[in-house]
Amino acid sequence: ILVALERKQGKPLADLDRKSKQEVVRVLEARGAFSVRHGVETVASALGVSRFTVYNYLNREKEA
Repeated sequence: ILVALERKQGKPLADLDRKSKQEVVRVLEARGAFSVRHGVETVASALGVSRFTVYNYLNREKEA
């Protein structure tokens, strides 16, 4: 899933701006990426952010 999103964005996920990273997290949540063990850690590493940041993105999405 991460590789497909990286291809779609046209550059490494870590190089995306904040808004694009939030969109990636939204897509990954819709595809169930966070229901697997270590999903948040894997996504955080790919995006070049902390786990806390990924959780913040997820919480913002739920509040919106």
